[in-house]
Amino acid sequence: MTIAVILVSMMIGKYAEMIAITIMIFYIYSLAWSLVANTGMISLGHALFFALGSYAYGIFSLIYGINMISALFIGPIIGALAGLAVGFIAGRLRDWYIGMFTFALTPAGYALAVSDQLKPWTGGAVGFAPPAFSLSMSIWLPFSALLAFATYMIVFTIQNSRMGFALSAINDDEVAAATIGINTRLYKIIIFGISGYLSALAGAMFVSMYSRYISPEFFGYPDVSYNLWPIFYSIIGGMGTPEGVLLGTIILDPLTELARTVIGGPLALVTFGVLLAVVIIKTPGGIYGYVIKYFEAKSQMR
Repeated sequence: MTIAVILVSMMIGKYAEMIAITIMIFYIYSLAWSLVANTGMISLGHALFFALGSYAYGIFSLIYGINMISALFIGPIIGALAGLAVGFIAGRLRDWYIGMFTFALTPAGYALAVSDQLKPWTGGAVGFAPPAFSLSMSIWLPFSALLAFATYMIVFTIQNSRMGFALSAINDDEVAAATIGINTRLYKIIIFGISGYLSALAGAMFVSMYSRYISPEFFGYPDVSYNLWPIFYSIIGGMGTPEGVLLGTIILDPLTELARTVIGGPLALVTFGVLLAVVIIKTPGGIYGYVIKYFEAKSQMR
């Protein structure tokens, strides 16, 4: 896979390479969100972990002088710890109370980032620029693809393990899962911790490979888009499988860049909101589910 990406990167332009890198980053982010969603918990505040990963990467590399590659993997541990803490509380909640709770965390994270007390580390409302990597974009593309593939394997392994069975049972009926001996709260905490790390990894990749600047808006407040993109990508592509999430990211990430350029502002989110409504009504299983059903129907007609 990585060799193929290197060959592709030699054939396409720099702008297309940048789009490909953002697809890898947001695929990781969307997979992380779908891990929680496939357990029956709808998080509306995953930007908290995304932002923590970006800030941790910047602080560790700029202020504490940690090697940038090391900071890329060490920083997301902060996101994992935050995920465990959120999971500890979310494990007691049900349905949309989880969404309300997680969404409330994003303005809290923003308030901390812009506070005077943390300004020496966060840069306050202005943010700060982390150290720039000297690696070329042609190296970042296969590296980001490798991380995306590793994330896919992690999610695939979880879904096809005993833990995946437990998470699926919790999603179907949490009360019934508890009656057969599944520790539902423990699994919720663990999955939030894993999702927190992967979301934070995506945030660290985003600022090191793409934006090259860290902003408090990464917390999803007041710009809620960082909370919504993984939801859009996952649901429109097909939330139940990593392949569906990948399809959604490949289709929508370039459209996101186009919408930001052509439409811009809140209207871009409105456009994707309408698209999300159409997909939910017409193809509840997402685009990937529609494609699978289409080919199954064609095979039965032969």
